[in-house]
Amino acid sequence: MSKRILSFLIVFVMFMTAAQIAAAQSDEVAIKKLIANWEKVLNAGDADGGKDLVMPDGVFMPHGSPAHVGAKAHHAFQDTLFSRGSFDVKFDPVEVVVHDEWAFARAEVTGTWKSKVSGTSGKIDNKSLFILRRTNAGTWKTARLMWNSNSGQ
Repeated sequence: MSKRILSFLIVFVMFMTAAQIAAAQSDEVAIKKLIANWEKVLNAGDADGGKDLVMPDGVFMPHGSPAHVGAKAHHAFQDTLFSRGSFDVKFDPVEVVVHDEWAFARAEVTGTWKSKVSGTSGKIDNKSLFILRRTNAGTWKTARLMWNSNSGQ
């Protein structure tokens, strides 16, 4: 193999590796932005704001409740949740893994929840697992979301 061909192959591999790293970093940034948008939706009590964050067949598995299948079911769940209380939470993504058109992200969620009925409030100390899917437009949306409490309650 000539030096010219070998040099070309080395440069090509370096370029492809750099492009793949840049794409992975771009996906990670987009996924962290999606998680930040979930935080905004919860803190604003805005069930409509969450519609663009969910795949039409999204499945949500909240702690202590049955699964909510489909974006409409999740919207109804959020509507009920926001009518009963308000959130002041912070999402901290601690892990993001991307594989082709799918990704998962693990996040720690801390903050408070205040009941609109009783006026009482409580601490939130949860973990969340997001399974995300890339849309045909290239954006990321939530395909599955599961969360539960770190305190076991």
